[in-house]
Amino acid sequence: MNEAKRVVRPNAEQVARGLLAGFVAWLLPGAGHFMLGQRARAAVFFVLVSACIGLGLLYDGNLALHDKIRAPWLSRLQVASNLAMGPIEPVIRRSIYGELIYSRVETGERPGPVAQEVRKQRFFKTWSGYGTAYFYLAGLMNILLILDAWDLSIGRRR
Repeated sequence: MNEAKRVVRPNAEQVARGLLAGFVAWLLPGAGHFMLGQRARAAVFFVLVSACIGLGLLYDGNLALHDKIRAPWLSRLQVASNLAMGPIEPVIRRSIYGELIYSRVETGERPGPVAQEVRKQRFFKTWSGYGTAYFYLAGLMNILLILDAWDLSIGRRR
């Protein structure tokens, strides 16, 4: 019953289709699967990622800021996870902080006073850690969906 792992060597057409499916999946969660004909899975994935984003907003979550001093690698990964949510991420960032800010104050890039105050107010709410975790979850889940759309489009999975 052990099925031998088969090596997939995608041709140029499959690679192009895979890149397109991955890009579309980043633009809108589940859209890559929709493009590949898996409508039900696409709907479920869209609802899951959207629900995580909505819960992140509901629980006053914070989006990650790059911190070159305290945790340079971890903060980069956190920002990358947030960016994986797609084009909605800058919209959420602007609505939370009042501007597009991706770095902490200590890095030399000073956010406006409004962004500093909003972040302080949100950060110290009891439940904001849950909202932040939902934002991370949405981004990480979308990364997996992008990779799954790639695998499906090049024929690695059915």
